[in-house]
Amino acid sequence: MKKIGIIQSRGIGDIVIALPIAKWYSERGFQVYWPIDELFFPSFSSVVDYVNFIPFKFTHTLDGFLSTPMRMLNAQGCDPIIPLYSFLSGANLPRRDLFGSLKFDEYKYAISGVPFCEKWNLSLKRNLGRENALFQKIIKTEKYVVEHLTGSNCNFDNPFNFDPSVQVVKITPETENIFDWIKILENADSLVMVDSCFSNLVEQLGITKKKHFILRSDVRFTPVLLSNWNIIGNSK
Repeated sequence: MKKIGIIQSRGIGDIVIALPIAKWYSERGFQVYWPIDELFFPSFSSVVDYVNFIPFKFTHTLDGFLSTPMRMLNAQGCDPIIPLYSFLSGANLPRRDLFGSLKFDEYKYAISGVPFCEKWNLSLKRNLGRENALFQKIIKTEKYVVEHLTGSNCNFDNPFNFDPSVQVVKITPETENIFDWIKILENADSLVMVDSCFSNLVEQLGITKKKHFILRSDVRFTPVLLSNWNIIGNSK
């Protein structure tokens, strides 16, 4: 079989955004190889069966982001190899013209030759046992709100005052697998989320709730949103 390599070694939200790219190639007869930070490997390998994830010990260097994954994919005989980063300090990435005109998620699809509409065809092999266990552990009321206000470089306060009778569920490290939260997200009365891996998951799965999206990045690094989010500006 033809082998294709994807380079996006970390950024849980970035990997979630790019999963449909891998699915698109898999459906066209490619074996997809994808090196990722070993810390993320258990989560993604448990819900994705169309990618050969290769775990490695990631370092916050150009080697961890690009050089090591490139060596690993060359060793697998992958051709083509597609780096999905729209910006990486110190790296000579292809198609800089695209980066100047597209948002970062649009760039990933353009550079890989996959129609951007595929972003919303996120395919996951859900573990309902783990989802139900987390739901039963955390949810105490029929109506509840989920908030996720912490990203990789930010921490916000909830801008809303909810009825005290409504349980407010804060996404915390209750589990190492972000996909265990899907049932809780699906059944919430409303969601309040910073731009993060969880808001990406909600968006790409088409979860239809009252949804509030708190901005934290400039336009190039804010994902395209198609569903009914209430957009909240960043005042910090």
